[in-house]
Amino acid sequence: MRYNIMGVCKTYHEEEGWGWISIEDEDDVWVHFSSIQMDGFKSLNKGDAVLFDLEENSNLKEQSRRAVNVKKIDNKFN
Repeated sequence: MRYNIMGVCKTYHEEEGWGWISIEDEDDVWVHFSSIQMDGFKSLNKGDAVLFDLEENSNLKEQSRRAVNVKKIDNKFN
């Protein structure tokens, strides 16, 4: 597990509750709404800057790199 990684929401499917976070010079990371740390409805928007922990599981195909403990931060990128 790697901690306190900064990334940017690349895409998020609000109706399905999952998306992808981009990290500079690395493969994208999968994110599920249950890993987003906020009150109320949990969602991300394209361009949201986030801080998260990275969980890696080479036994999984699509979601082998998952963001957990995801928190939005003030910076916003488009």
